[in-house]
Amino acid sequence: MSKFDEKRKRRRRLRLHPLFIAVGVWYCFTGELFLFLLGCLVALQHECAHAFAAARLGYKLNQIVLMPYGAVIDGDLRGITLRDEIAVAVSGPLCNLITAGFFGALWWFFPATYPFTDTAFYSSLSIALINLLPAYPLDGGRVLRCLLVRAFSKREARRAEAERKARRLCALLAIVFALGFFLAFVWTKNITLCAFGVFLLVGAIGNRRETASYERMDFSVRHALKKGVEIRRVAVLATLPIKDALKFVARDSYLVLEAYDEKETHLFDLPQNELSALFLRAKSPLQTLAELKNDTVLHKK
Repeated sequence: MSKFDEKRKRRRRLRLHPLFIAVGVWYCFTGELFLFLLGCLVALQHECAHAFAAARLGYKLNQIVLMPYGAVIDGDLRGITLRDEIAVAVSGPLCNLITAGFFGALWWFFPATYPFTDTAFYSSLSIALINLLPAYPLDGGRVLRCLLVRAFSKREARRAEAERKARRLCALLAIVFALGFFLAFVWTKNITLCAFGVFLLVGAIGNRRETASYERMDFSVRHALKKGVEIRRVAVLATLPIKDALKFVARDSYLVLEAYDEKETHLFDLPQNELSALFLRAKSPLQTLAELKNDTVLHKK
């Protein structure tokens, strides 16, 4: 990839789907542009919560594709456990519920603020509740998919087959919910219901042209080394999963992990740049430091 392509890729962290622009124009003509923009801000807050939860596992969101009232995320966290994927999915609605709870508490102590914050409260609450629906790619659908994969894995010999069955079932359920929103739109003439239906339908079919997904973080600090940075040493067990080792990384220091065995015998040192390289090559964030270090040694031989 050329430097120009890399710069263009970095610039396009946020992409607007054509449907997003179309619905925005519609709200301009109906005089409800503020309500639309507020919904977009709540959706961005929702996605930032996902990104923060994923960052704690060593992943970053490479792009947010804004749809009306949400963002379509087709990519999954490669190698992540089902439990961690559920945690990332739940973080978005939980953040919106906390925001709604904050405004609700604000009214209790300062009732005069209600006219200025009621729209933000209802927007946060509605997006949280909508995303908890068991329809993929909504967060409730992602949780359901993980639970189905876990259930199907007990009967299927291959994990890939269990994931395929779970994804198909979740996509079918999403289409059913989308049809329900379309019927509600026909009955009520509420454009919001139609937008949600389109969002679910596009998410169920898939955003095949350009996928927004999570990618592993690069924790190397080669640029900081030019100016100088303090070294921080941390002693850990060599059996520590690499995803848990990432919590020791800090911006203001250069990490060196000292790996020991159960008998407290020093085995090896792992500087931050090497830790970053091992994480990028790891097949799973659950691999231990010892396993990844041994794989690297065998590969060099």
